[in-house]
Amino acid sequence: MRHPGGAKKAVFLDLNGTLVLPLKQNTLDEIYLIPGADQAVRRLLAAGIVCPVVTVQARIEKGLFTEEIFRAWFAEFFRKHDLDVKGPYVCPHRFSHPCPCKKPSSLLFQRAAKELDLNLAESYVIGDSAEDVQSAVAFGGAGCLVRTGWAADDRVVEAVKATARFVGPSIAEAADWIISRAS
Repeated sequence: MRHPGGAKKAVFLDLNGTLVLPLKQNTLDEIYLIPGADQAVRRLLAAGIVCPVVTVQARIEKGLFTEEIFRAWFAEFFRKHDLDVKGPYVCPHRFSHPCPCKKPSSLLFQRAAKELDLNLAESYVIGDSAEDVQSAVAFGGAGCLVRTGWAADDRVVEAVKATARFVGPSIAEAADWIISRAS
């Protein structure tokens, strides 16, 4: 969906806990799609919305796999599921490591916006953490919290309920809410 100024609307997707599980994997072979996530992404794509994936992969810095191996896995995984998501836009750092790219920083979102001609003010983030919602606020978009990962904990919901534009059980409901607003 193109904005009148030319830039496209996006729904930035978190990976672990939003699209796939487990939250923390030891190998990339453990990762599987959350039921219904593929259909939700297809609905967003069919509505003309660009879907970049922005993810923190601390296991890269921990040495469990390299960024190159992660990127190859990502391309193959989403090709196999026939989902035209963009990216990944990856923060490879551990949570304790201060860096400019870790959520809730908007750096990776801004990079995606520049590369993909996206209108951040008209865009959304769907994620399972307070940092995902805070990232949307940081770039001027709308944050949607889903309860399939970290936000299964009520404390995560409580932490962002004032700033999240949507809180729901999964990416399926968040996608439907976003599409209904675009109509």
